[in-house]
Amino acid sequence: MARFLCSACRRPITAPVRKIPLPPWKEPPEGATEWYERIKEPRMPRGTYAANHRPGEFSGEPPGLVIHPGDAMGTRLHPDASRITGCCGINTQGGLPNLVCEGCGAELAVHQADCYTENQVTLVAEAVILSYADD
Repeated sequence: MARFLCSACRRPITAPVRKIPLPPWKEPPEGATEWYERIKEPRMPRGTYAANHRPGEFSGEPPGLVIHPGDAMGTRLHPDASRITGCCGINTQGGLPNLVCEGCGAELAVHQADCYTENQVTLVAEAVILSYADD
């Protein structure tokens, strides 16, 4: 299996992953009354990634490589608090990265898990390297 590394410092930023086709959008939970119940289940299965280089015009998704939020590691929230928005969960303004590398601070990904978004992490393709090396 492969994993993604930060292209700036080569630090691993995902668990091992394998490529699959991008799953369709998930429907919002029915009957949700509490804010935390409005967040969808993760779009991607654990241990997978998919390319989403041409998201729909009105989807609010940034282009990149989509992973399960639980597969992101070696990252932390962006130090600019204006990059971390959302009403029921985490999102970002204008698709700007809200996750950075723990090692070097490079901007790496957008974490979305709000009531009106998919629940996913989208890696910025230019900021990561896919590695098949067994470290």
